[in-house]
Amino acid sequence: MTASPISFGARLRQLADARGDQTALVFLPGVGEAQTYSWRDLNAMADRFARALMARGVGQGDVVGFALGNVPAHIALAVAIWRVGATTMVLDPGIKPETAAAMKERSGAALIVSQRTGVGDLTQCDFEALANSLPDTEVTDHISNPGKIVLSGGSTGLPKMMCDERQFTRVPGASWGRVAPRLGFRCDQVQLVCGAMSHNAPFTWAQNGLFEGNTLVLMERFDAVRALQVIDEYQVGFAMVVPTMMVRMYDRLAESGASLSSLHAMYHTGAPCAAWLKEAWINVLGPERVTEMYGSGENTGQTTITGAEWLSHRGSVGRGFETDIRIYGPDCTLLPAGEAGEIFMRPDDLGGRSHYAGPNAPQAERDAESYQSIGDVGWLDEEGYLYLGGRRDDVINTGGVKVHPETIEAVLLQFPEVADAVVFGAVDREWGQRIVACLEPKAGAEIDHAALRKFCAEKLSPQEVPKDISVLDALPRDGFGKIRRKACAAEWVETQTDS
Repeated sequence: MTASPISFGARLRQLADARGDQTALVFLPGVGEAQTYSWRDLNAMADRFARALMARGVGQGDVVGFALGNVPAHIALAVAIWRVGATTMVLDPGIKPETAAAMKERSGAALIVSQRTGVGDLTQCDFEALANSLPDTEVTDHISNPGKIVLSGGSTGLPKMMCDERQFTRVPGASWGRVAPRLGFRCDQVQLVCGAMSHNAPFTWAQNGLFEGNTLVLMERFDAVRALQVIDEYQVGFAMVVPTMMVRMYDRLAESGASLSSLHAMYHTGAPCAAWLKEAWINVLGPERVTEMYGSGENTGQTTITGAEWLSHRGSVGRGFETDIRIYGPDCTLLPAGEAGEIFMRPDDLGGRSHYAGPNAPQAERDAESYQSIGDVGWLDEEGYLYLGGRRDDVINTGGVKVHPETIEAVLLQFPEVADAVVFGAVDREWGQRIVACLEPKAGAEIDHAALRKFCAEKLSPQEVPKDISVLDALPRDGFGKIRRKACAAEWVETQTDS
């Protein structure tokens, strides 16, 4: 008998009734001992938060923004928002007060809860105090529509808002259709949550895991050695990571002493993964335990690839999964296999595609047959495997040669003293744009610029070798590991002007 769709609030209540004091969540704070929450604990917290939302006038169809870190309250508050039939809008915990105010106005949010004083309407502390002061009355589970407002990165201003029009329910055992098991996701497993839940992918996978009865191991702050050891300690089966985490975990693997024997799926997404890094993890775990998905918050479609497929299609992000893909040239002509152009995708389920929302919402870039682009460049091989070439607006034109920064970054990350790298183009009188590399050194290391240039010259074309190299204490990555390329470029330009 096929299970019926159910809301996230009703599902947590169902699991709490069935499992009671069994462990639902292990919280690993940045400082201090691990904290354990049962299914009953989490459901009770979600009920308390739901009553507090209702006391503040939040109900069906309202939007609630929250800017919390990776803490249990983040998970419970999301369920509480859905429990009262409202819509979540997850914000970065470091959001500026003026940005939070602008997002509240743009979304029409009824309430914004923040971990910081002066941001939004209520601090987390005040919200929890309100929740604890209210009578313990029964909360009826509602169904949200839409369930979530997903935000873009906002690198050029306020983030774009995206949502779909479906009722926010899922079917137990199939919370994300067929794509989840394709990536190694299982029900009733132990799942590591180490990415910032202020971003859609870690947030979505954490909530899907809870919905499917998984025990979540939630890290307040990512630490490579601790993450590796936690996988062994709690017998983690599924972990979603991004390439920056993969680099740091790989560099510290021997030091951690972790065997990773319980990990049946290391699933990565969020940013292009350098070929050397992918191959390194395939060598550590075996090809059957490394999976990848390429997609977007707009739900334009997705590709998936296993480690075994990648070994025979090195550098690919996979074939369309329940998705058709086209590559278009600048004049909108359909390009054949092997030719790079703009990626357009069309999912089988068009009803699951998100639309841009709010005032001045941009129009989606679609062709006459509903294939949609988000501005990424790439090409398909003869078997339909997709290869990424970067963002359309990140391509550097240096001396008439188009260069993709991700290609250079992948080489820079192989240099022994480099912990992180970002590449961009700067205005240049001779070249039009010259290639600039900003680097973060590994702890205690000094980067030899001459040795680095020689290293790059051996692995890159002459046009791709950086002309300027700057060493910074840290690079501007967001909580999901995505580089803020434009922010880094702007900061670099400012330092050149000052000097």
